[in-house]
Amino acid sequence: MQLGKLALFTAVLSTCIYAHSGAQENSPLKVGVGGTFGKPKIMPHLEKFALAQLSVTYKLTTTQMSIGKGAGKMAGARITAYLETTDGELTDADFQEVTDYFFSYFQKKLKSNGVDTVAWSKIAATDFYKDADEKNDDKADKEENLVKVTKFANNGNNMYGGFAGFAFGKIKRASRFCDEIGAPAGFFHLVVDFADLTSGVDIKSDAPNYPSGYYPYTVTTTYKYHAATKPDVKVIPNPKQLTMLWNEKSQSETLNLEKDLESGVMYHTALVQDPSRIKNRAFAFAKAMDPVVIETTREQYKNAAKKALEKYADAFVATAKEMKKD
Repeated sequence: MQLGKLALFTAVLSTCIYAHSGAQENSPLKVGVGGTFGKPKIMPHLEKFALAQLSVTYKLTTTQMSIGKGAGKMAGARITAYLETTDGELTDADFQEVTDYFFSYFQKKLKSNGVDTVAWSKIAATDFYKDADEKNDDKADKEENLVKVTKFANNGNNMYGGFAGFAFGKIKRASRFCDEIGAPAGFFHLVVDFADLTSGVDIKSDAPNYPSGYYPYTVTTTYKYHAATKPDVKVIPNPKQLTMLWNEKSQSETLNLEKDLESGVMYHTALVQDPSRIKNRAFAFAKAMDPVVIETTREQYKNAAKKALEKYADAFVATAKEMKKD
């Protein structure tokens, strides 16, 4: 990420105040507004809404690392899981299918709960959409050798990269866009993971309790590593990109997902350890545990991913309805 973008992104996060109300106490989604005394202006008043951009990143490898401390020592454990379909590789068309399903489900969920929506054809006809020039910055993920696929609903353009709010001339253009389509717009950046990983290391020392002055003596330190994998397709928090709402008055709100939204679908057919996938057993000071391969079929994975994304749409609508009551 470029330094200018990073600084602006940090500034946005530091000035983002998350609204606290009875509606949001139990919601996985928290609405952020700018300013110390800022209050949400969009979510509590949703009568019409445009799903202007639905970006979903699907992780095909996932990694977790933990750090343990004890006996004056520190060590880490790292585990990686791989998604593998036994009936052929997942294709771009598969991921696009899931993403487009999410858009359709989200639209229907909004309408069935009294929120009118904007047709995609109207969004795609605007100059703001046609002139979209944002790009995703995936340098960090490449450095971690993570495998992922990002798709936009309806093969849409990237109008908002998620790194900071609109700036300069784009503020006016985004506001005109909302005025033109007659509704506030949502720009979503979601991440779908396929496993819940845990790892840890216990450190113990058996230093003898000799009286002062008895030297030398040998201290033996032992490290016990452990890890676990739970196959679980879910929407997870995205710390790298913001999801933002915008309206014709240049008012903005961010949506922060504070916990995983699990599909609740048992999707895997097998789970096996594969030590051969380790290229280097040492990552800095973290020991690499035996990688895990989660096997499934393309249809089983797609079904679970759709269910997880449904949970996000459900949470969005529930939060909007509860905030309206407040």
